Amino acid sequence: MRHITPLDLRRSLGSILDAASGGERFLIERDHRPLAMLVSVEDGARLDESKEEIRKRRLAAMARIDERRERLARTHPAFPGSDAVTLLRELRYGSDPGYPEDDDG
Repeated sequence: MRHITPLDLRRSLGSILDAASGGERFLIERDHRPLAMLVSVEDGARLDESKEEIRKRRLAAMARIDERRERLARTHPAFPGSDAVTLLRELRYGSDPGYPEDDDG
């Protein structure tokens, strides 16, 4: 989050609005006291979300995570039982048994 003064806002309104619309957040301060926040429209809309809308958005995100996990399990059968290091090696080097070993092991 970027801290700016009202004078900074007046001087650079266009670039600050562009940055805010891209997701950057601004805290507008006067004498080191917060006055207001400038956020994107999407972030602002979330402030007014009902509990049901928040619940739906979170459930949709969890469904996307489950879908990606299932896709990864289908394409990389070792995924469910493998540790992260083994999985990353398989993703990086495939099933090639000659992949470089770590110095530790």
